[in-house]
Amino acid sequence: MVKRRFGVAIIGCGIISLEHVKAYQAFSEQCEIKAVCDLLPEKASKLANFIGGNVRVYTDFKEVISREDIDIVSICTPPFAHKEAVIAAFTAGKHVLCEKPLAASLADCDEMIEVATKNNRKLAVSFQYRYRQDFNKMKHILNRGSLERVTFGQLNGLYWRGKSYYEVDWRGKWNTECGGVTINHEIHMLDIFLWLMGEVESVSAEIETVLHDIEVEDVSMAVLRFSNGAIGQVNGTVSSVIGDVSMSISGENKGVSFPLKYHALIENDGGFPIQDQQGIEELEKVANEIEVGTSDHRGPVGDLLQAIISDEDPIVNGIEARKVIEVITAIYKSATQGKRVYLPIDKNDPWYSTTGLQRLVKKGKQNSLPTEQSG
Repeated sequence: MVKRRFGVAIIGCGIISLEHVKAYQAFSEQCEIKAVCDLLPEKASKLANFIGGNVRVYTDFKEVISREDIDIVSICTPPFAHKEAVIAAFTAGKHVLCEKPLAASLADCDEMIEVATKNNRKLAVSFQYRYRQDFNKMKHILNRGSLERVTFGQLNGLYWRGKSYYEVDWRGKWNTECGGVTINHEIHMLDIFLWLMGEVESVSAEIETVLHDIEVEDVSMAVLRFSNGAIGQVNGTVSSVIGDVSMSISGENKGVSFPLKYHALIENDGGFPIQDQQGIEELEKVANEIEVGTSDHRGPVGDLLQAIISDEDPIVNGIEARKVIEVITAIYKSATQGKRVYLPIDKNDPWYSTTGLQRLVKKGKQNSLPTEQSG
């Protein structure tokens, strides 16, 4: 039983912090936002005014996590600053909800997970798509075996960003944004794709910087081979005038796609497809067994609160969030080396660490491929 409302602090007061605030406010009977923190005091004050009440404003996150009445910390800083704040929060005995991506590298992910476990604290990551009804319908169909053997999947995360988008000082640089479209834009959909398709066996990829004057990639394409025998194609860019955020997964005769739609075929005498309406209705019936879902940060916030109360792991915990980081690391390694990369990535691999990855990875459209002696 909850004896008092959990005290919440928001560290990093940019745009995404508003989504965290609104989610915590939706659970006002269980928690209360007591502090906000940002290096720029005017940003923190603006967020505090939006929240209202007796919210304290800070510019040093260490002062925030030293408060005994803070139980949960939301990390909404740029990616490069996640690790320090997350580890400090765990060490201070706080539970953490961290924005995506969890970290720049597998080494950083593993360190955060280890510190969370050591301090018996909960780590949740803001992959809010995992809680949506439409994606959970797709997951339920796959879990029920309704597609039988999955053969092929495709993901498109095609966006467009102008030059002024990268005028924000931490964007477009490897040491602060920790990557480009792969880790910062298509990551939500890639997380869902991996969650649906299963364990990745190998990755073959290309990345390039084709439009923007930045260090990180603005185009990313990969072919994933899954341990269940399926093949997946993943396309991401912030340089496409034609926007497309979509996903499709095919079995031998049935399939499901996002935006949510069901597909089923039978063949005619010549082997060509005919729509199977009965098969479509069967998929719809299975999908309709999932009746709930949320499309915003109420998903991860509610999940974390329940995990703390019941002393269980959140649905999207550190181990789950690490899976997409491993595939992204493999994409960067494959695209840089020009060859297929097999998973898992070993701790002795130079691409395992942040310094190794950022030293070796292909940077910008004007740079030649770095050489590598091992890994």
